[in-house]
Amino acid sequence: MLRKVGEPNTRNPMPAGSRRWLWTVAMLDVMAVAWMLAAGDWFDTTSRVTSVVTLGGHHRVVLWLAASGLAILVVSAILTNGFTEATTPERVLIATAGGASVIALGGVLSVVALVVGVLLLIALLGRAFFR
Repeated sequence: MLRKVGEPNTRNPMPAGSRRWLWTVAMLDVMAVAWMLAAGDWFDTTSRVTSVVTLGGHHRVVLWLAASGLAILVVSAILTNGFTEATTPERVLIATAGGASVIALGGVLSVVALVVGVLLLIALLGRAFFR
């Protein structure tokens, strides 16, 4: 469907689901920064499995990506009145912060996906064998 392009400085409301996701990503960025400050070296050096969390042993890169994503989200939250309405440049800023945050959290997300997959496999196999 074609839409008429509005003015770039026109404030448009943001959906409630987007607001919730942006606040969730901001909280995850805070957690990633805290974990990288506290245990980043440990994740890098303990084993190859734990280095996945730091994207192959680069905890400083993860730290700075999460910190920059958080900083941009904080500034965007102030500019958009808590992610309620945004202009086109503000939406670009929010997308940039989201990209940095997703890259920073990619290692953690892959470990979470692995754990969920293993648990799902165990549940399916358990159901098949113990029926």
